Amino acid sequence: MPQLSDTMTEGVVVTWEKQAGDRVERGDIVATVETDKAIMDVEVFKAGYLAGPLAEVGATIAVGAALGYITDTAGDVAIAADEVVEEKAQTEMIPHHAGTPIVMPQLSDTMTEGVVVTWEKQPGDRIRRGDIVATVETDKAIMDVEVFQEGFLSGPIADVGSVVEVGHPMAFIVDDAAKANDTGVTISADHKVKDTHKVAPHPADKPATIPVPKAAPAQVSAAGNVPPVARPQGRQASPYARKVAAQLGVNLTGLAGSGPAGVIVAADVARARPSMQEVAHSLPQVDVPGQGRAMTSMEKAVSHAMTASLTLPTFNVTVNIDTAKLTAAAKANKVSVTVAIAKACSVAMAKFPRMNWAYQPVDKLVERANHDFGVAVMSNDGGLVVPILHGIEKKPLQALQSDWTGLVERARVRKLAPAEYSNPTFTISNMGMLGVSHFTAIPTPGISAILAIAANGPQGTPFTITGDHRVLNGADVALYLATLKQTIEAPEAWMAGGAAAAEAVAAVSPIPEGNWDVQVVVVGGGPGGEDCARDLADHGVKVMMVNNEPFPGGECLWRGCIPSKAWRAAADNIRNRAHDAEMGVDGTNTPKLNWEQVEKHRRWVQTSRGEMALKADRGMKIDVREGYGEFVDAHTLKITPVEGEPYTVSFGAAVIATGAPAFVPPIPGARENLASGGVVTSDTIWNLAAPPKKLGIVGGGVIGVEMAQIFRDFGTEVLMLERHERILAEIEDEIGKTLIAALEKEITVVTGAAINEVSGTPGAMKLRYANKDGVESVFDCDIVLMATGKRPDTGKLNLDKVGVELDGAAIKVNARCQTSAPHIYAVGDVIGGYMLAHTAATQGRVAADNLLGHASVYDQDKDCGVTFSRPQAGFVGLSVAQAKAKGIDAVEAKMPMSIDAKAMITGETEGMIKLVADKASGRIIGVHFLADHTDTLIGTGVMMVAGEMTLTQVARAIFPHPTQTELFGELARRLLNRLRRTAKK
Repeated sequence: MPQLSDTMTEGVVVTWEKQAGDRVERGDIVATVETDKAIMDVEVFKAGYLAGPLAEVGATIAVGAALGYITDTAGDVAIAADEVVEEKAQTEMIPHHAGTPIVMPQLSDTMTEGVVVTWEKQPGDRIRRGDIVATVETDKAIMDVEVFQEGFLSGPIADVGSVVEVGHPMAFIVDDAAKANDTGVTISADHKVKDTHKVAPHPADKPATIPVPKAAPAQVSAAGNVPPVARPQGRQASPYARKVAAQLGVNLTGLAGSGPAGVIVAADVARARPSMQEVAHSLPQVDVPGQGRAMTSMEKAVSHAMTASLTLPTFNVTVNIDTAKLTAAAKANKVSVTVAIAKACSVAMAKFPRMNWAYQPVDKLVERANHDFGVAVMSNDGGLVVPILHGIEKKPLQALQSDWTGLVERARVRKLAPAEYSNPTFTISNMGMLGVSHFTAIPTPGISAILAIAANGPQGTPFTITGDHRVLNGADVALYLATLKQTIEAPEAWMAGGAAAAEAVAAVSPIPEGNWDVQVVVVGGGPGGEDCARDLADHGVKVMMVNNEPFPGGECLWRGCIPSKAWRAAADNIRNRAHDAEMGVDGTNTPKLNWEQVEKHRRWVQTSRGEMALKADRGMKIDVREGYGEFVDAHTLKITPVEGEPYTVSFGAAVIATGAPAFVPPIPGARENLASGGVVTSDTIWNLAAPPKKLGIVGGGVIGVEMAQIFRDFGTEVLMLERHERILAEIEDEIGKTLIAALEKEITVVTGAAINEVSGTPGAMKLRYANKDGVESVFDCDIVLMATGKRPDTGKLNLDKVGVELDGAAIKVNARCQTSAPHIYAVGDVIGGYMLAHTAATQGRVAADNLLGHASVYDQDKDCGVTFSRPQAGFVGLSVAQAKAKGIDAVEAKMPMSIDAKAMITGETEGMIKLVADKASGRIIGVHFLADHTDTLIGTGVMMVAGEMTLTQVARAIFPHPTQTELFGELARRLLNRLRRTAKK
């Protein structure tokens, strides 16, 4: 149980976010606990598997007591009594003082100790959560030490130059400035206190003398899903040791154990195989005259890595490349040549993925799709640092440039986080900028290739790749360099956004030229068709829009978004009155529904917007025709008007935007009762004379949930049946489960239901169903709503005559919304995917862009949606699960609405907001909502995701108080702090 506030002595377990047996990574949230201040997350700082016994939800646990355990072996869901589950820290080498210790943090997986480089605060200084109090040198870089508690800095304080073990105190925090003391201690390289004295600030003009830490024990990483070896006969071995032994092929029998009571631990297994350090020291040593100084941690790490590189069987291949066009294009795009070269390497590597692989002992190949390239930079002190540009394969140049600018600044002062310099998949070293005419770069274990770029000469710039012959052969590298040469010498094709953009440019199919009646015909007048037609008309294209209704608007205006939200607005006014008394407004808690006025208002909104849309379309010179369209051949459409004879028009290109009607599954009696009105769908529910007293709903998706709550607020008794195990399956998992818990307090929900029959007459319907246990029941109701989704119906379009292929019931399209017939596009519900009005409108604009000759694609990863429940659920972009399925290392933070001042004022404290970010870049890739005003809050999330904003940008933004938008800044700062604390090597 962590201490999450100064006054916290115990916490109550609120939720477990992970279950026993789940894999956890550094920085994962495993539980939430209620402190004396708020409900807060419990993060873990070690990778492994969560194991029990887990403290029960609701249990009160003292600070420092166990909530659960982490093992290093999959399948260990409970800790045995005789297993080693933790390593106890040695006795503190600094005398204990009344206060909270500031301990040496573990800033990389291989770090066992650190050297104090500077103190940024002095004894007695006020410090706050997030302050940097010191810098320390690890085995990788000089890094910040952050504190997460308010108070005053106090001694004993480890001197600059002291070597402190991970987890041991460097200084203390006290709650009163009067308690602070200025005692300093000098700690030697073997972690012994040498003397105690008064703290003296180090002169700014005199560099610290940094002693060399003692040799770290051998470290290994047991990655992958290798099963652990069996426990040795009559011996004990930790789970992690057994997994490491399996990966390295070490026999535990006879191996000496250094753990408690002789238990074999991972370090014992590691010692059975040489580390980079041991390889370096096993080579013959030659005495050198003179007085040597000890290496710094970084110098040692480089020395050992370079020596280990001697174990790689390498070869070199060189080509000369003309970089003039790339340099000019980089300047035009306002990016550095370094970033442009890195992107070119990634584009070329798409055809040669083996260049990104690595050899793994023993006799394994690690196949990697992520392009995380290390690019060498000279630090201000003359050393070479290699920061990593992450995710090059999927980011545009401008985003990479933004990443690179910050990386270079931090690299020059050696202030990179571990994730920013560790584990590249490919490395680039450009010594040509220093005038070097030729050199060979040295790859280190973990990559298969390093690129050396020398100075430009008469035949071009030499590009030399040194490759690991265990992974690559000469042909691999030669072909890759040939492709890289073509990529660099012809940058126009990919500079707009990489390989995907180049593919999009090549595939654009503008309007075919010809003597057509219209250049483009759009079939369907909903949001997708109308936005497409308007964009085309804006560019002077002669366009016809064929719509099977008198006014445009489609399902959204006439049968979906607009009418349902008009009902929702009336229901909200009823529901909101429940809060009035809390805020001192009496006498409003018995509102009365006037159905006639509700319907009058709804229809006025619909007709007004329909008339406005038609007037605007005609004003833009769109030829709007009412009727049904069907294809005769590749360039002819037959139009059947409501009145009059059918006729044909010829067209150059076409866009299909015919939507998707409500789907009614083959439940006995369901389709038969549509005609009578006893069964309704989201298309036919709009003719009710009054709200039903009892409503049966089949289907627990967004439409079903919205209608269930609306009618519940209107006073209707509702039963919802869902054949799957969970309603709202399309909503982010935690948001969905939280909303479901709220819904189940208001309506009856039966999941795992089998719907056996629908029968009766309007006003006296019977819904017969069985629950998951097979127990059958009958629900008597006025009507039954079939909220079972929508399905495209293209049967009357004659798509076979134009060569348009289907994907199931939907029209098959690519990211440009182009069908298998290059001059015919399709958008909106008819192509499946997110069946949302704004999605259709976006796709309509994408189709128009491509028809105009511009490369444009629809990116579902930046789409969004709102479920108009109460509270409202919403999403923008990706969830953590979706991101990880795409290979993105994502992390999230969440905050409950109950802590927001504005929500407390209005009594709308149910729900949460979650922020999802890419760990590598800090870019916000998802926002998820459960809040009463998601429909107004979500626009901020849309701009963050669409604009590819970073956590830093949002954290620095100024949000007004008191508003719920403040939570975005708080979430960004919280996630930034967590990422700093949990940065992996």
